[in-house]
Amino acid sequence: MLERIKKYALYGDTDRESYNLIKEKIEDYNRLMAFVFASVATVLIFIMFLLSFSQTGFTSSQPVYIFGMIFSLVQVAVSLISRRIRVLTYVSVYMAISVFLIYGIAIATYTRPEEQTVTFMVMLIFVPLIFVDRPIRMAFWLIIYIVAFILIAKRTKIDPVLSVDVTDAIIFGLLSIVSETVVYRAKIRGYVLENKLHVMSETDQLTGLNNRNCYEWRLRKYPMLYKRSISCIYIDVNGLHELNNTKGHKAGDDMLRFVADAVKKQFGKTDTYRIGGDEYVAFAMDISHEDASFKIKNMCSEISGKGYHAAVGFDVHEGKNVDMNSLIVTAESKMYNDKLEYYKTHDRRARV
Repeated sequence: MLERIKKYALYGDTDRESYNLIKEKIEDYNRLMAFVFASVATVLIFIMFLLSFSQTGFTSSQPVYIFGMIFSLVQVAVSLISRRIRVLTYVSVYMAISVFLIYGIAIATYTRPEEQTVTFMVMLIFVPLIFVDRPIRMAFWLIIYIVAFILIAKRTKIDPVLSVDVTDAIIFGLLSIVSETVVYRAKIRGYVLENKLHVMSETDQLTGLNNRNCYEWRLRKYPMLYKRSISCIYIDVNGLHELNNTKGHKAGDDMLRFVADAVKKQFGKTDTYRIGGDEYVAFAMDISHEDASFKIKNMCSEISGKGYHAAVGFDVHEGKNVDMNSLIVTAESKMYNDKLEYYKTHDRRARV
């Protein structure tokens, strides 16, 4: 039971691994919302500050408006800085929440203590729903503001308004915590599902490598990812057609999976792709020609040790301004030369 509660409170009824996969996306969303809310708050509070000079009902709230504008501007700055310093993301989130809740408390207890509180109750329910954060952390902050409101209200309000406001703060606070938890779960599960669909759309189901869709989408990014050099390794499995015909497609699938694992072992999953039935492409960044050759030798040795064979070609570009198409074409051409050499001594019926 405790484990289920922990899973619900921390990971939205998913698991830690799934949560970590979407954590960056959650942070990006929260950062954007914090910036938008702080910007909107700054504008709205400034408008009310201007109205306070002409509207008698707003005059008493001028100190609150000044504080709100300063706090909101600081929060805008923090949300912008958090793009580079990610640890500040949740600082900006709780500053955004704070600017509204503190504003609601100030209006209710200092400027209009004789009136029943409305603004703080609305903020208490509405604002937490905008952001995505663990319920246990959100609940902690909401409780702090609810307690702060009650303590300040006891110093500034009198019955019967005080009793009503304290009761409302507790009731609306509990409703806020419950509703935020439910919404959090729905949002997290939505993100997890979206991530799974995204991964499926970019993953080869047989080998688990990145598929051609992912390959074509990422090609334009590689010129910006390396510093000194980038290598392209082009692999084509020999004998797949013959193996399928003699031992069945399961044997062929086993070979493709084994080769995929051998390529992944040397060049990693992130930059390794299955782009066709028996074709693989891998990229290696900022390694020397010798290191690339060594990895290829180990890969081919593992493949041949299983009784399989793969034709391999690779090319290295050093310096910036790489032409990815030229790099790939050169590697592919070398692969075909290796393939031709192989079939000079092997049954050409095995050629795909």
